[in-house]
Amino acid sequence: FWKKPQLITLIACRMIQISLEHGVCKDSVFGFVQYAAIICNLSKSEEVKYIQEACRIGKAGMSLLKKYGSPVDIMPKAYLFYYGFVAVYLEPLQVCADNMRKSFEVGMSAGDSMLAINSTILSIKISMFAGENLQSCLAEVDYYLEVMHRFQHKLLLLPLLEYRETIVFLIGAPAGLNGTSANPLELISDTSQTKREQTKFMNKMLQSFWGGHSTRCNYYAKKALDTSIEEDFNKLYITWLTALNSFRGIKNKNGTGSQFLRVKETFKHAISTVRAAAEISRWNFQNKVYLLEAEMFSFEGEDVEAQASYASAITSSASSRFIHEQGLSCELAGLHYKKIGQHTTAWNFLQRAKQCYAEWG
Repeated sequence: FWKKPQLITLIACRMIQISLEHGVCKDSVFGFVQYAAIICNLSKSEEVKYIQEACRIGKAGMSLLKKYGSPVDIMPKAYLFYYGFVAVYLEPLQVCADNMRKSFEVGMSAGDSMLAINSTILSIKISMFAGENLQSCLAEVDYYLEVMHRFQHKLLLLPLLEYRETIVFLIGAPAGLNGTSANPLELISDTSQTKREQTKFMNKMLQSFWGGHSTRCNYYAKKALDTSIEEDFNKLYITWLTALNSFRGIKNKNGTGSQFLRVKETFKHAISTVRAAAEISRWNFQNKVYLLEAEMFSFEGEDVEAQASYASAITSSASSRFIHEQGLSCELAGLHYKKIGQHTTAWNFLQRAKQCYAEWG
């Protein structure tokens, strides 16, 4: 997966070919799920029909897994690829995060520590995207680091530390490692250079976005997108945040001469991408559509439409239990009301944003 990812497609297709020619077995599960993950990663987010088809293939593979009694030698691998790469487009992110933890736990109990540790990055990333409590995420990361140190697995230590740095930044806590004897200076990762850069740039972008640094966010988002070969879930999420950040950049520059003046072009690409994803899972993406629409309405001075879209974004985020995005929606709504002179309403929304962020951790 990490050393020669170009072989994954060949292996998955060969497994399916053999299954179709000679009949399915428990190992066929991994072939179907892995193939579905490849389609999701290679299809553009707006190519809904391909992702929907991949989701159907993935679900068929998971049904086959249940038929064979979820054997412990197959279940962790199937969960890793299905809930890490396929189900994020289809099922609630909270469900995906929970099942990534199961992949880790079952892999460890079955003695496959390498497979289990491969689940840790996706588990933490999806938990963050799902808005799970940051303190809980930090404790989980430190536990994974301790396990990696105990088993002398260095493959994913640096990427995991990148996510830990982001969580610590968001919490505002000291960056020291708690509960682990791992020394970051001794950690040497064997992951590919491209994958390391993707993880690094995406985490720098997340820190810049939530820290309110528009120019820095734009820089790291471009770096992350340039190093991403596949059209995966990361790219979809980065595209959404980049569009929101472009509105922030315009506001910071008072609408004059800056690199963010191409906001409408950025919005057009982002809204088409996120709307397509929302056709597959309203739970995961509809709130993001509403928030993008609200920002564009606010940008164009259509106050009534903006207010309605902000309200929808807040309600949809709360319904999907994305507390961080609920807070973001409240914050942006508050800034909109401040812009149009409704200071009391703006204060109320900003207070709600503060409460959401506090609950986030």
